Amino acid sequence: MIETFCGASVEEFGAVLNTAALRPVRVPEPNAMVRDVIVHSPGDPEPDPDQFALCADPDAGLPSCVAIAVRESQAAKTLVNARQDQAVFVAPDDARWSDIYDRIKLALRDSFGRLAGHDAFQIADALAAALGGAVSIEDVGRRVIAFSTIPGQPLDDVRRQGILDRAVPDHAEREDWYATLWRSAGVTEFPGGRESTARLAIAVRSGGEPLGSIWVMGTRDTLNPDADEILLRSADVVAACLAHQDHFASRDRETRGHLLRQLLDRPGSAGRALGYALPGPTVLVAFSRGEQAGDRELLDARLSDVLSLQAQRFQGYGLAAAIDGRVYALLPDAGRVRLDAQLRAVVSRLAPPGDQAARGTVAVSDPVDRVEDLARTRLRLDRLLALRVRAEGSGQGDIAHVDDERDALLLAEVADATRDIEALQSGIAMRIAEYDGEHDTAYLPTLRAWFDAGGDVAAAAARLHVHPNTFRYRIARASSLFGLHLDQPDERLLLHLQMRLADFG
Repeated sequence: MIETFCGASVEEFGAVLNTAALRPVRVPEPNAMVRDVIVHSPGDPEPDPDQFALCADPDAGLPSCVAIAVRESQAAKTLVNARQDQAVFVAPDDARWSDIYDRIKLALRDSFGRLAGHDAFQIADALAAALGGAVSIEDVGRRVIAFSTIPGQPLDDVRRQGILDRAVPDHAEREDWYATLWRSAGVTEFPGGRESTARLAIAVRSGGEPLGSIWVMGTRDTLNPDADEILLRSADVVAACLAHQDHFASRDRETRGHLLRQLLDRPGSAGRALGYALPGPTVLVAFSRGEQAGDRELLDARLSDVLSLQAQRFQGYGLAAAIDGRVYALLPDAGRVRLDAQLRAVVSRLAPPGDQAARGTVAVSDPVDRVEDLARTRLRLDRLLALRVRAEGSGQGDIAHVDDERDALLLAEVADATRDIEALQSGIAMRIAEYDGEHDTAYLPTLRAWFDAGGDVAAAAARLHVHPNTFRYRIARASSLFGLHLDQPDERLLLHLQMRLADFG
């Protein structure tokens, strides 16, 4: 998989690589241009001359390009075998090529990284639809690489915890399962146990070496009658996917969440201090579910994965994670209409039909160009979601844009900034509200209607469904009881401000 950028000389490129755990050991032509970065594996096509290749297996042959990178332990041999005009860089032996690849792309400010050509989540969804049961794909270390996200799939605690932790949890049947799995050459059915429901599974291998496994919840009686054949045919596809995961930008979700939290929690120039830059106009999206949404943590984990992966696959970059009970995502600014359509498609895919609590409310920021603005942008989205909760009770809406709620958000910021000013918090508006409560009157709603109608008595009376003369009497009575002087601009302003700020208390 190749991604392009504007290009740099080998010398300039080497300076960038200091942030990607690579160091130069030979740079014979500092001014030679590097235009592409690739991961090169045995059997891959010969790269173009101006590419930089991360060599997964230099013993199988070195590509003929301007610069290459190998493991530290392979450096001496590579210096002998590489062309004399070829720049050579080395990486730590324990570093993953996928991580280095991502760091290079981040350092170049070109991308958050792209998916490999094989999308494990897409495969898991396709298998789940074909088999009729929830699917998980694991690597050989029992880490959950992908899981199906089709609404309405049955879950047990083992699957739920595996998705949340990204690893198979410790449970009563686990060791027996895997001992049996690795001995089997085909599909194995595991009956339900004390902590789990029944499953089918198949080991995924390449040249006899185990790479991982595929698991589907259900039995041969409840799944598609051709389940064994489907799993057998899919093993090679998943093997290719897992092989790619070793070399390309597979997203470590814990790292992704840590990075996004740092970007959103650290105001000012702190985000820039992380060595991170937005690759282009970006929007921050915040997703909040209803408090009663079932399996909310699991649903949020699914949503963050799908948002991040979909954005990377189709638009080149994207970063999403569940943070503090909400899902936040950095997505390319694709325009309002297109972005809304994408968000609705993702949300509807992950929530059962008609389950509005599971769908929740989505808040979308204005375009953001600077990483140091992200923390402030997050606060604005959190305020917008809080406004939706107050306005709609449950907080369940559709998609809310900052651009549509600018005045209300500004008032919410003013309310936050003036929360310690006692005269605004317990002023005359508070006294009128207390009087209404004690005497079953409606002076505060009357004044509010008057302000909302711009002082037009007829329009304000119509809002409250009373006669204009009745409305005038209420205004006069309120002015007398509370010493109001509504003809004075400053008093009008302060009274109206107190009433409006009370809405954000």
